[in-house]
Amino acid sequence: MSRKREAIFMGIGILTGLALCGPASAAVQQLTAVPTSQTFCVDGQRVQFEAYEIHGNNFVKLRDIGKAVDFGVTYDGATNTVHIAPASPYIEEVTIPAPTIQPAPASHTVTEETAQASLARLKEQYPPRSIYPGPYISSSGGPYGVSNRNCAGWAILCSDAVFGDLPWRRIDRPTWDQIRPGDLVEYDDTVSRHVVVVVSKKDGYIMTTESGTDQQVLWSGQYFRWWLEKQPAYILYTRYPE
Repeated sequence: MSRKREAIFMGIGILTGLALCGPASAAVQQLTAVPTSQTFCVDGQRVQFEAYEIHGNNFVKLRDIGKAVDFGVTYDGATNTVHIAPASPYIEEVTIPAPTIQPAPASHTVTEETAQASLARLKEQYPPRSIYPGPYISSSGGPYGVSNRNCAGWAILCSDAVFGDLPWRRIDRPTWDQIRPGDLVEYDDTVSRHVVVVVSKKDGYIMTTESGTDQQVLWSGQYFRWWLEKQPAYILYTRYPE
């Protein structure tokens, strides 16, 4: 780790502000935030931060520090988790423009074949190891909210490309016959929670496309039926018409 990053991670007196939610937000509603009058320097060079003083402390966006110091900061919408990667470079957060995904076929024409064709077009646009822009903003009312990053962002992007605005259905502990190309399979093994997109299904496994906290697109995932079915949480999100 560089000395600059090490200094940041040793905590030199700057409190980093993250978005507040739930009880944490209610607990600080009576605090007053005002723009700070202090200046900030990294390696002796002045940098511009959007910073606020709250209770005598400076609050700065974690992403702004990551960009200035060059370390990775990502958010996993599926698990509501912020990931800090000291050894990774900072990747700018961008919003994917709507026209970049191919329109989904009409509702009554969505089949396993059209789903695979839509995914094949996405693979041409986002080949293996490419980085898809995030967060992905969806209006389809998916299971993870409107703005999604990492595994959830890529999964929702793929689903919208396949199904357009078709409604979502959740199936807990699905049978193997219920899984089809374009569906999302989510699992939780008590250590991590992850969601993947089904590209094809065989008797004993599914081939998938997926992403992680680095927002890199992968197209060679393989998950065995026996492994998925023994996970504590095993969920199917589908949009095929019933």
